[in-house]
Amino acid sequence: MPIIVAQKDGTCRACGKLVRKGEEADYTAEQGLAHPEPQCSAAPALHRPNRRAGQCRCGASVPAGAGRLRLLEDRGAAGGGKSWAVDCAACAGL
Repeated sequence: MPIIVAQKDGTCRACGKLVRKGEEADYTAEQGLAHPEPQCSAAPALHRPNRRAGQCRCGASVPAGAGRLRLLEDRGAAGGGKSWAVDCAACAGL
């Protein structure tokens, strides 16, 4: 997993604590930001923050701060792109 220098403050995907701007951090697009220590970098993404309200694939409204984010990738002919979808607590298995 690549180690980067954080460009802005963020939330660790494993422990939920702050990763400060300028700190080294483990990062992947699918899982997000984490502290580089093994207990955080190897842990599942439990604290991926959802900062915007959205709609789950089941049709339920999900308020900001609730649910779990999921990465969507489009590998279409135009080069594709990435976007985020939010799952409600029931669909995310929380």
